[in-house]
Amino acid sequence: MLDKVQEYLDRYGDDIDTIIVDEAHRFRNEDTEAYERLSQICTNRKVILLTATPFNNAPSDILSLLKLFIPTGKSTLTLDEKLAARFARYSNEFRKLSYILRYYNSTGEKRRRAEKYYKELFEDPSSVNVFLVQNKVHQLANEIRAILEPVVIRRNRLDLKQDPVYRQEVTELSEVADPVELFYELTPEQSRFYDAVISNYFGEDGQFKGAIYQPYAYEKRRAKSLEEDFIYQQQRNLYEFMRRLLVKRFESSFGAFAQSIQNFIHIHEIVLAFIEKTGKYILDRTLIEKIWEEDEETIEEALQEFANNLAEKIKLNPRHDRIYILDEFDAREDFLDDIRSDLKLFHEIANLIDELNLVTQDPKRQSLIHAVRDILYLEGRPGEPQRKVVIFTEYRDTVRHIAPILNEEFPGEVLVAEGNLSKSFFNELLSNFDAGFPREQQQNDYDILLTTDKLSEGINLNRAGAIINYDIPWNPTRVIQRLGRINRIGQKVFETLYIYNFFPTEQGAEIVKSREIAAHKMFLIHNTLGEDAKIFAPDETPTPAELFKRINRNPEELEEESLLTTIRREFFTIKEQHPEVVKGLDDFPARVKTGKKAEQNELLVFRRKGLQLFVHMVPDTSSEKPAILPLTLEEALPHIRCDFDTERLAFSPHFWRSYEAVKSYREHTPMPQSERSLLIRAENNLRSALEKRVAYLEEYIPFIQVLLRDLKEFQPLPNYTLRRLTVVEIDDRVSEKELQRFKEELEILRRALGENYLERIEKRAKEFRTEIIIAVENIAN
Repeated sequence: MLDKVQEYLDRYGDDIDTIIVDEAHRFRNEDTEAYERLSQICTNRKVILLTATPFNNAPSDILSLLKLFIPTGKSTLTLDEKLAARFARYSNEFRKLSYILRYYNSTGEKRRRAEKYYKELFEDPSSVNVFLVQNKVHQLANEIRAILEPVVIRRNRLDLKQDPVYRQEVTELSEVADPVELFYELTPEQSRFYDAVISNYFGEDGQFKGAIYQPYAYEKRRAKSLEEDFIYQQQRNLYEFMRRLLVKRFESSFGAFAQSIQNFIHIHEIVLAFIEKTGKYILDRTLIEKIWEEDEETIEEALQEFANNLAEKIKLNPRHDRIYILDEFDAREDFLDDIRSDLKLFHEIANLIDELNLVTQDPKRQSLIHAVRDILYLEGRPGEPQRKVVIFTEYRDTVRHIAPILNEEFPGEVLVAEGNLSKSFFNELLSNFDAGFPREQQQNDYDILLTTDKLSEGINLNRAGAIINYDIPWNPTRVIQRLGRINRIGQKVFETLYIYNFFPTEQGAEIVKSREIAAHKMFLIHNTLGEDAKIFAPDETPTPAELFKRINRNPEELEEESLLTTIRREFFTIKEQHPEVVKGLDDFPARVKTGKKAEQNELLVFRRKGLQLFVHMVPDTSSEKPAILPLTLEEALPHIRCDFDTERLAFSPHFWRSYEAVKSYREHTPMPQSERSLLIRAENNLRSALEKRVAYLEEYIPFIQVLLRDLKEFQPLPNYTLRRLTVVEIDDRVSEKELQRFKEELEILRRALGENYLERIEKRAKEFRTEIIIAVENIAN
């Protein structure tokens, strides 16, 4: 798709000034070809990114989104302009903090590493202090939010209710009832199998080895730590993704899980046959990229395609295919044994699924029928239409598993959405479920919609007054998106909307015991999914009971009021009670200094640069050498808030010393060496090209010079592009064939970016003068 957009822009793009990217979080990894294309499309254009999850990501993910419209070496979002260095530090610290919280209570190597990271980050020789770690995570999150604030417009339903401007425009919103628990009963044997799948088979240290996804780990016994090796980490991510995918499909439905197990058997048999026949193994890099860009359904299809192509591999793609020769492996037998071990495990699981009748006599499917029947017969308020229901699942195989029984129990009432959806299907869908569809064309052919999350974004389904989450959306944003299909702003149909969540329990358990069993099983899944589960913030300590409570929490409670709403509400209150104060703001000088009574002697200085407002505090103005702390605006508000009658005080004798200390303060953010390595390699390679191969690369000399200046000053190029510049090492031993490859990579970039692409970037990266605009001294006694 993006290549077609790029082709169109190459032909007709001169007049296109703005690029809008929907579902922008799909481009959170800058080390993919798709991200590189998007980056080139966005270069020198205005960019608007639409996403429901701006904060629900790792620091590196957020930086990738920012790089689409900000040159990170010349950013006004930080005082020192070093946005990439700042986020590299965040990523480095966040990775270590997350590891500490996850493994500090573990054993062996994991615990030793957690303690090592703790000593690196904290001047604390004692054992791990979880409170300190959690505080540090919270502080990092606040810093990142403060950096993002000027470039993010964040609106949720809480803002619509609380903001004094928006609440005048949006007057009718439905109430959302607390989610209802739906339990399905497992036999004792099925319950034990449930726990075994999550913990023993596909848990973090479970039996599943995933050798075919990480051949690099078997190839060489490298002296360098594998954890820090880029290729290893990429392949490890692919293995982790597959392991978690199997667990999530198991929680979704026994039918989807059974299908996945058959798929994995097929794939492993093909891979093993290929290896035994050729002595080689080929891993396609596009599989690794898809885990960042595509939904899980597409990735499993890509895995099937990869295996089928492997069986009849004719021509290799040098850009994507990596060939592994098993005779050169340090751990050849381990690699083969682990593949065979996984294949044996999948066969054992397939046999157990059959023995336990999990697909043919699925208790969850039976429980669904009762729930749907109850919802359809719910009595509404006078004047409300009959309530329809939407059943959401993440997976098409789950849709295929439960559609037959729904159609059998509710003949003619079920509309099923899976696969590629036609124009006629959408007409049926909207005429039956969209209250905004022309009234004279509305139909009542269907009362039940069964769909994947393909319809959880951008479609109005508000003639349904209830949703069933057939599987647990482990990212809370997905819950909000699903609910948003029936809870449409300005199109209220039902006074109250209902949400239903499915959980496993055991036969004969009472309600309290059922909750306890469900909490235990959900907690096992949560621990297996690790960072894929977004239920808890990194600084929180999960427990089974709290997890169950969170999953069942009303989605409206997940939303936080934005800082803009908080400030605007206070401003409107002042304007209403003291209009003369607001009128007088225009007469204020450009710089304001004031003092007021407080409990602490401290100084807060507010500086503006571009769109960003920077706040620094001297926490003790009486100190001979004032310490300076950066604050977020949100953190600063309690320190400057005062009543209308608060008296202005004369400055203390310490004011000017502290004030000058803040004025001269400069933040220093060195980039961690591990984060700089790719940038340095690309820069060194380009310099070598200029020094050693000028004659061969003569026509590219001006472009190479532009690239070097970019790497030094602006740094908008994605990692995928930097890897192009290091694909061939330019030294005295470089061959003519390798030089030709390097030349081809330069030509690809020159065509995509333009010879002088920096000129327009330079114009937009204006130098903003930093100016102090407000200083508030708090004076005690």
